Amino acid sequence: MTSTFQKIEPVSKKDRVVTSLKAAILSGALQSGEAIVEGKIALQFGVGQGLIREALIELEHQGFVQRTPFSGTQVVKVSSEDAQQIFEIRIALEPLAVLLAGPSMNADQILELERLAGRVKAAAEAEDLDSFFENHLLFRRRIWEISGNRYLQQALERAVIPLYALYIIRRSHNRDGIFQTVHDCIEHQENIIAAYKSADYNRAHRLAHDFLVRMKEYLRTALPPAGL
Repeated sequence: MTSTFQKIEPVSKKDRVVTSLKAAILSGALQSGEAIVEGKIALQFGVGQGLIREALIELEHQGFVQRTPFSGTQVVKVSSEDAQQIFEIRIALEPLAVLLAGPSMNADQILELERLAGRVKAAAEAEDLDSFFENHLLFRRRIWEISGNRYLQQALERAVIPLYALYIIRRSHNRDGIFQTVHDCIEHQENIIAAYKSADYNRAHRLAHDFLVRMKEYLRTALPPAGL
């Protein structure tokens, strides 16, 4: 791997490494499926290998890299076919999380969801897609957590996170379509919150299912077939 990165100062080192690596992935300087060797990256940045490992863990959490025990780390690689298969799992599991969260949802948690939804809407109005998808994912993750089923939450984390990286990496393709998706997501969040407020948990389940079916079809038709 050629030297892509410059040495950085020790202030906020991990965040700056995360930002630089993400920018390299989004720009194509780091290609889909490319191996990321911690030692080489550490030398390029002029930081310790442990800090690189922490940054890669954060990027894995955001869906941009895949870390495999004993095999190393690669830039995430999700083809359109992979995404369709992930959505099949998501359609089966995420509405269940939405349903299970309902009876456990208290007023403070609904208020928390409303605050997250407000951040999502503000990011959309600013046309800040990175912030939009980050906060929309936080909204969904909070529902998974409130569901109380940690196995369901873990399964959704593993399946869904790469899809958000897919949207962000391919955001320049069909920008109008992406912003239609943004509008649909905002409307969906508002409908889910309304269903929770009225304690209509079956409606929340149906809303989640129907929304994901639409998103699966959008992903099939609006994004290019090539892998990331």
